[in-house]
Amino acid sequence: MIIKQQRGLERYGVTDAVDVYDSLRDVYLGRLVNIHRRGIMLMGDQRLEEDKLYKLDLHLPQPLNGHNTIQLGVDCLWTRNADHNGKHWAGFAIIDLSPQSAEDVDALIAALDQPA
Repeated sequence: MIIKQQRGLERYGVTDAVDVYDSLRDVYLGRLVNIHRRGIMLMGDQRLEEDKLYKLDLHLPQPLNGHNTIQLGVDCLWTRNADHNGKHWAGFAIIDLSPQSAEDVDALIAALDQPA
């Protein structure tokens, strides 16, 4: 599902559960909400720090390109409290990814862009 916004890149909404972990601390952060080639947004139980770098693992519900996980280096650009259940939103710019991770992000976006 494509989310139309007044931004440079279209964001692709994630309908399946893609769990996001801080790979340096091995801590569950939340679920992927949307993605584009330069950023992601997630919703989780803990508030993250703005202007902080994170190394994330996106745990995919089904393998893409033979991989179950996509690894990303990101910069947390913003955080917001959600209106329900103590959840928090966080937006990230992707600042570091391997060529394989870039292919996996493109494959995830392609899979999300398919008609339901």
